[in-house]
Amino acid sequence: MSYHTLQKVLVRMLFDEKFVAEVYDEPARALSGLDLTEGEREQLLRVDRRAWRHDTLRRKRTLQTLAEEFKISTTIILSETRSLASLEQFFSSSFFHRSVQERASMGRAFSEFLLDGCRNGAWTAPQIPDIVRLEAAIAACRRTLVRAGGDEAGELPATISDQARIRLAPGYDVGSFQANVITAIQHVERYLFELSLMPAMALCDDAPKLIGLPEVVSSKKVYLLFGPGAAGISITNLDKAAYLTLYETKRAVEIRTLLSKPGSVRANAKRTQEILSEWLESGALMIAA
Repeated sequence: MSYHTLQKVLVRMLFDEKFVAEVYDEPARALSGLDLTEGEREQLLRVDRRAWRHDTLRRKRTLQTLAEEFKISTTIILSETRSLASLEQFFSSSFFHRSVQERASMGRAFSEFLLDGCRNGAWTAPQIPDIVRLEAAIAACRRTLVRAGGDEAGELPATISDQARIRLAPGYDVGSFQANVITAIQHVERYLFELSLMPAMALCDDAPKLIGLPEVVSSKKVYLLFGPGAAGISITNLDKAAYLTLYETKRAVEIRTLLSKPGSVRANAKRTQEILSEWLESGALMIAA
């Protein structure tokens, strides 16, 4: 309904002064394609445009929340750009506006914004893309687990037919990353810990600097499983066979399909069975409805 559209436009204007200027100066173009009545457009333009700047810290509070999920990547970016505005540009980006208008995850939109910054050269540290993807996977697992309400998959049946469909359980995901990604994250965490001992030291010329990030080794890969742990989302190393098998279960798939992948041999099928048994028992995999 149009009033829902109006609410979303209001949110976008509260965060983006550029969009505010477009709405007031070129309303036909700025609001093109949106389901708004003529009365709602007029009502919007009757608001004193100074009202949109009333809360000067709104963007920073929201950016703080986003940066908590993407702590390592945003630290590297700020160390490189020396500009908070480089991250605040998110609120003027198509990623932010689309996430609000489509009621999509703002965290996912922020990760897309960070990755787009890598592609267009806004930040150049080669460690950033994989770290963003890793942090995005952790954030997505956390949100999925919350939506699932912590429900457990329940007990497994005594026997499972090869026609049964299985998938990764809520809160689990797998990913492939360059081999030094964890080392790079630990390097940044040590820097942040040192800075946290006395945050005001960041103002000093001789403050700790984020230097010496481990080099990217794209020829070597590490395979990771993300899942619920005692203190949030934990990370487990996988071998390549386990990763490739679990990757197929990001969507529900029949067991027999996994066992009969093109090019598979008897030994591979046996290994696949072992992998499925191990992770079904651990709860990382579940029988799909």
